[in-house]
Amino acid sequence: MKLMSFFLTRGIIAFLITFVVFSLVRTNFFKKLKRKSSAKREFLMSIFVGYMALISLFLFIPNIYLANKGVDLTSENFDFVGDFKDRIIQGGWGVNLIPFKTISSYIKYSRAFHAALNILGNMLIFVPMGFMLPLLYDDLRSYKKTLAFTVIICILVETIQFFVGRSVDIDDLILNVAGASMGYLLYKWKGKLFLT
Repeated sequence: MKLMSFFLTRGIIAFLITFVVFSLVRTNFFKKLKRKSSAKREFLMSIFVGYMALISLFLFIPNIYLANKGVDLTSENFDFVGDFKDRIIQGGWGVNLIPFKTISSYIKYSRAFHAALNILGNMLIFVPMGFMLPLLYDDLRSYKKTLAFTVIICILVETIQFFVGRSVDIDDLILNVAGASMGYLLYKWKGKLFLT
């Protein structure tokens, strides 16, 4: 629970600050771009940028930082503690390229709450991306383009995570893309309502 409260408090703050700053900057310095847009789209754009700040916080805080803040990562079944140097010495490099290995480990060895938090959390965190990308950008209205963009983002995320002391896991990519796909389905179902 300490891990969740750690991320939630900081995530809400990051979202709100980014939302306000982006809105002010876009209003005061990019008036030409705003003229081609609607107030609703601008509001959604600010929400999307705030969301990007929020997930960046969730995805890129190094585990060593969390451990130093007193968050017990082992009891929370979260990633692994260590930095880049630790991982090279320990071997394995904190990389899993075997599909569904981590998911099945969570199901077999973790408590139900932690397994659900990891599996559903990795999916749900990318639902807004799959929903908002096609909503905000005409070039990403097709599923293939949204999917390709999401896969590129997920590969970039996993690469950055490697260098900040987080694990790299193909299961995360699978779950993130599944979440973005759910978001895209939601866009196809109700997305038009948000811009009318």
